[in-house]
Amino acid sequence: MKRILRDTCILASLMILSVFAISVIWMGLTAEIVLVFQLFALSFVIALVNYLLDEYLSLSIIGNYLLKYIIATAIVMLFGFVVGWFYQSNFWMAFVYVGVVLVLAYMVDAIKTRKDIEYINSRIKK
Repeated sequence: MKRILRDTCILASLMILSVFAISVIWMGLTAEIVLVFQLFALSFVIALVNYLLDEYLSLSIIGNYLLKYIIATAIVMLFGFVVGWFYQSNFWMAFVYVGVVLVLAYMVDAIKTRKDIEYINSRIKK
């Protein structure tokens, strides 16, 4: 199931990028296409920062999640101000958006981890 979910996300990302790349060639950059490319760029930056945090820091699980939430929110706020997603009056929306996405992402991660633990335990018993 983990592989199917991963492959689905990768395939969907490639489809979105391909369709939008062709749209850029034919129609130019529209606001929707720019938004999708901005979201992909933001996702890359956050994934890179999360990777570096995992590689170089050893914190408790709660400390790790809290630090990633704070850093991801700061990146979203900075990126959002630069590209015009947020204004000073509604910057707090970044906390909401990042919170929702991270809760969903960590739920998927928790399910994946539980499945991995079950698999390892079954292999040990054999």
